[in-house]
Amino acid sequence: MAACERCGGTGFEIVDKDGREFAQPCSCRAAARTRPDFMSGARIPPRYQPCSLENFAAWTDSHAAALERAINYCSGYPHLGADEGKGLLLTGGNGVGKTHLAVAVLRELVTAKGARGQFWDFHELIRMIRSSYDEQTKTTELQVLEPEVEADVLLLDDLGAWRMTDWMLDTLFFIVNQRYLGRRATLITTNFPDVSPEEAAAKSTANRRVEYLVERVGNSVRSRLMEMCVVIRLDGDDHRAMQQGPRRAAAPAPPVKPPTPRFGG
Repeated sequence: MAACERCGGTGFEIVDKDGREFAQPCSCRAAARTRPDFMSGARIPPRYQPCSLENFAAWTDSHAAALERAINYCSGYPHLGADEGKGLLLTGGNGVGKTHLAVAVLRELVTAKGARGQFWDFHELIRMIRSSYDEQTKTTELQVLEPEVEADVLLLDDLGAWRMTDWMLDTLFFIVNQRYLGRRATLITTNFPDVSPEEAAAKSTANRRVEYLVERVGNSVRSRLMEMCVVIRLDGDDHRAMQQGPRRAAAPAPPVKPPTPRFGG
């Protein structure tokens, strides 16, 4: 099949907007996006199966910048320069679209670039490792983790959402370090902002309510992530809460039961 005249087979076309060039998805990718084996092979949960770069809502400046950064990352995969990193670390509050964008990138790399990718909620992965360990057969963690370590693209969702035990931290470091050594792309979402250990310590007060990524995953993991990922910050309100608000407001009030008369007649 001849390469697309618009994008030359890359899946992205360069357009000019306000005197600045940027990449956007090319319409020729429609067939690739519908590959029937994508969802099952990449373990995408049903809630996130519709997520794509095309339907990511860039409702703030940070979202528009994040989308452009994600598109450029996908366009360059896997031949990224040294300053481009081998993955993406998406940070931001609840409901700002981190998982949507990460899944969209995973979708793009699998369907348009032919990468082997998997989606894992981090704590689901931890539970799977625990339940798969067999004392009788002596199944090792290395055997259990091999598919996650060897995948071309691994998406770890909601990193740091739970308090990490020493065993969980060791397991996370093993996954991250093996992928770091193998130069494999890793996509991570987290609600916790990234600062250096020194900044986190300087901001430490008795009544501080914000926690940082380094305080949840440790400096060893954070150091690896900073070297192997580009950090993308998404700011904005909780989009899920915004969508639920109108529905709640529109719900009819329950009928008021008239008071029971205290006296007859």
